[in-house]
Amino acid sequence: MNSSTRLWLRPLLMIGISAALQFPALAESSGNCTTTVDPETPLTLEIAVDSALCRDTRTASAWVSIKLQKIQTESARAAYLPTVNGSLTAQQNTTRNSQDPSEGQRVLGHSSYLGLNWRLFDFGERSARRDVADRLLAAATSSHDDAVRRTVSDTIQAYFSALQARATLGARRQATALAERTRDTARDRELKGAASRADTLQADAALARARLNQQRAKADLDKALAVLTQTMGAPAGMVPRLPERSATPSRAELPELAQLLDEARARHPAILAARLQRDASQAGIAAARAAGRPTIDFTAANYRNGYPNQGVQASRSSTVTVGATITIPLFDAHARRHKIQEAQAQAEKSALQALDTENQVLLELVKAHAELAASLESIDAAEHLLKAADAAMSSATHRYERGVADMLELISAQGLLQDALDARAQCEYQWNAARLRLMSDLGRLDRNDVAALEAPPATN
Repeated sequence: MNSSTRLWLRPLLMIGISAALQFPALAESSGNCTTTVDPETPLTLEIAVDSALCRDTRTASAWVSIKLQKIQTESARAAYLPTVNGSLTAQQNTTRNSQDPSEGQRVLGHSSYLGLNWRLFDFGERSARRDVADRLLAAATSSHDDAVRRTVSDTIQAYFSALQARATLGARRQATALAERTRDTARDRELKGAASRADTLQADAALARARLNQQRAKADLDKALAVLTQTMGAPAGMVPRLPERSATPSRAELPELAQLLDEARARHPAILAARLQRDASQAGIAAARAAGRPTIDFTAANYRNGYPNQGVQASRSSTVTVGATITIPLFDAHARRHKIQEAQAQAEKSALQALDTENQVLLELVKAHAELAASLESIDAAEHLLKAADAAMSSATHRYERGVADMLELISAQGLLQDALDARAQCEYQWNAARLRLMSDLGRLDRNDVAALEAPPATN
């Protein structure tokens, strides 16, 4: 591997370190997680992400893969070092004369051996295997970053789902309070003789339906909080306290799609990992070809009192050998050719997988960009709908109190206002989900991006 290759591989090998700096909980993923969630303190998005990362088995497994690949990389580099072997043998040699069994010779002693072997030249096999190991290490690092991205994305999704469920519950509570006021108005008019009993019964039915919807929203919130607790790895049964929010969706200009696609091609961890796997497969072809080329080894050995696996000598001796060995593979039953063909097929498969990964990521990014644009427009439409429904409700209430409108008109206006409240909460959630998905598909979910998401829309 040349120096220019090392220069572009080095930043990739530092991705895991930068990720640990962005999310300190990654350094605690070995089981010593110190990030705690206090149910009495409002839960911030950063705390939720840190808690999920330091307890997530997906990122821990990816980190173990990096350590394993690093060991393989060191093993590939160790092929450039010499090997030294030694042995010490203690033995007894007994020689008997078949003609005269009473005569014989017995030798008791020891022999030792110390040898050095150093491969000097191999026509690029070690270099190719080291290149493969370096690229696989970089690929494992990018895979770890992708695992971190998915864990962060899942946590943020669960966090915003809980916020959206709370916003929906708030809207249902407003609808219930509105239905109670309508029921009270109907009762007052019935007592005064200005309305029939049917109006009160219709108002009671509308109130019962509003309370049922409120109860369903409460169940959805409990479910969302349970999912958030499980995603963070917090103790079962703990109910996190969501912070109060008052911010509104940003009307910032939507980024250009072409710019986003270029950014994803350049930095998305899944795309980088797939490309590095492709490059490692390409380097594997060179390693397979170099494996069948001649090698030159330097050897040196020192034998004392004989040679290994032979009898000990009767007299002390010392033998030193120094030499060079050239090994030339002549015929291997086409094994090397088959390995080259296998490496070429694997390289072709990895290239197709890299292209497929890039196409999938870019397709999801295009969808996320369209969803974000649509969500901004939906928020504006939901705001206009809410204003119109509120005005219609005020008018219907005023008309009913004066005896101009009937209960059906009032309940219809009440239902329209409830639908408008639900639509606003849903549109705000879709906006948050679209922001999250866009950042995730860009591969851009570091601590700064999490902080940018820390301003979800209003819930009241």
